[in-house]
Amino acid sequence: MALNHQLWLAIIAISAIAALPAWADDNLLEVQEQGGVSYITGGIGKEESDALRATQTSYNLRIMNADKAGHFSGDTRIIISDLQQNVLLDADSGPMFYTNLPKGRYIVEGYSGQQVKKQTITIANGKPTRVRFMWLNEMSDTKSD
Repeated sequence: MALNHQLWLAIIAISAIAALPAWADDNLLEVQEQGGVSYITGGIGKEESDALRATQTSYNLRIMNADKAGHFSGDTRIIISDLQQNVLLDADSGPMFYTNLPKGRYIVEGYSGQQVKKQTITIANGKPTRVRFMWLNEMSDTKSD
């Protein structure tokens, strides 16, 4: 009987240890909210990039920041406004920035140092919108693919 008890404890311990990587991935990404708009950002390092990519189908707007050489840029700011210039979201961004917006048209602005990029986008039902801001200088040593 004692052996069965020890065996069960061992199985529980092994199961808990096996689950640690999954818990770690959950802690890598923190969903944030601003003005009723939830978003997630990051992508520095392979582990964080992989964790973000695994969530991308949950978001209808996916923004990527990279330099001309294809290296991720993690020092940017994203501002999303409606067409009447009402700011819905103003947040620091990592190389990848994912959010969900209601169907409609928006202005997405990216800021990196003295550089500014602006794009008008349309969010449609069931179709993700992708924005790729290309910055002039190398800002990170993390290569995008």
